[in-house]
Amino acid sequence: MTGSSLHPATRMRIAATAALVAMAVLFTATHIWTDDTGVWGYVRAFAEAGLVGGLADWFAVTAIFRRPLGLPIPHTAVIPRNKQRIADAVGRFIADNFLDPALVAERLEQSDPGAQIGQLMADRSQARKLADGLTGALPDILAFLDDEAVARFWRQRVAEQAQGARLAPAFGAVLEALTAGGKHQVLLNAGLDEAFKALSEHEDRIRTAVREQSPRLLRFTRMDRRVSDALIAAIEDLLHDMAVEPEHPMRMRVTELVNDFAIGLRDDPALQARIETIVTEALAHPALAGMAEAGWLEGKRAVLNDAARGEESRIAAYVTDALVSLGEAILKDEEARAAFNARLRPVAVHLAERHGPDVARIVSDTIASWDAGTIVEKLESNVGQDLQYIRLNGTLIGGLIGVTLHALTHIL
Repeated sequence: MTGSSLHPATRMRIAATAALVAMAVLFTATHIWTDDTGVWGYVRAFAEAGLVGGLADWFAVTAIFRRPLGLPIPHTAVIPRNKQRIADAVGRFIADNFLDPALVAERLEQSDPGAQIGQLMADRSQARKLADGLTGALPDILAFLDDEAVARFWRQRVAEQAQGARLAPAFGAVLEALTAGGKHQVLLNAGLDEAFKALSEHEDRIRTAVREQSPRLLRFTRMDRRVSDALIAAIEDLLHDMAVEPEHPMRMRVTELVNDFAIGLRDDPALQARIETIVTEALAHPALAGMAEAGWLEGKRAVLNDAARGEESRIAAYVTDALVSLGEAILKDEEARAAFNARLRPVAVHLAERHGPDVARIVSDTIASWDAGTIVEKLESNVGQDLQYIRLNGTLIGGLIGVTLHALTHIL
């Protein structure tokens, strides 16, 4: 393992230990081969004080995480022995300093969370990350769902929403809106066009039917042809007049019928019951049940295929565009942002008040559930480097203090 691959805390532990060993070697050498005079006196003082400082800091740092040399010295292995107390303290710290309702309310009053959310979503790179995260979660979510259960759920919801007492009034309101705006005339015009086509396509059948219903005398004199021509011409004239005259009586009658039907859908329990019966029977048909399941499976397959496209996912692109548009709209509309903030603050305060203790308890229980080795490992990986710096500094500063004291003893 190379030095660059070592954890920073491990590298600092090696450096601090090397400094301590160097002080021990220097201390031994100065006591064996030199005396306490001249420059070597300062070197000996530096080594003695540095060794003492390094050992003291090594003991202090080691005692935080474990027993030095495995000896049962009192007040050592502080963290493993106080795991529960540390867990409770961390939980209380989070609850008191982050989830306190008064602090949450004060921070939200001093900030503009709506603008912050808007800026986050308006940033296309951030919006894309959010979209990718949502899209990436879709396969797991869809895999969790049971296909038959989902299809059954949709059939039941559609059946509930399609009850006559709900569907008929809604359909009636749509018809009233269409007739009030004259939009039904477009449908009527389309119907007239189809009637012209049908009349043209079935002229021979009309002539045959008239001939078959006519007396023999009319057939013998071929008057049935004139009757057929007159009937067809009369129908064509009627359809033409209805098509070109907006105020044609037949058009007005159709409008009245549509209005009456819309009012019946809204107010007539008997008509609503008939509509409900028709819809219920249609929804119970096996073909429709199969359509619900097939539709769900096809939609699921399409979502999974799109999610597998990664950066080329169209769903992610749509979500990104939607988030960016929403973020830009939030930033531009100050009134909407102020309204959002006004609604967010009480919700956040309520959540902090209601669930803050629960979050603190989860944190506390999680830490308490760790074994001592896990806690020591996590703490050493995060603060171990600084603690090893303390050991190294203690060694060097101790040596400098020793030199200073040695100098003062000669001066004084």
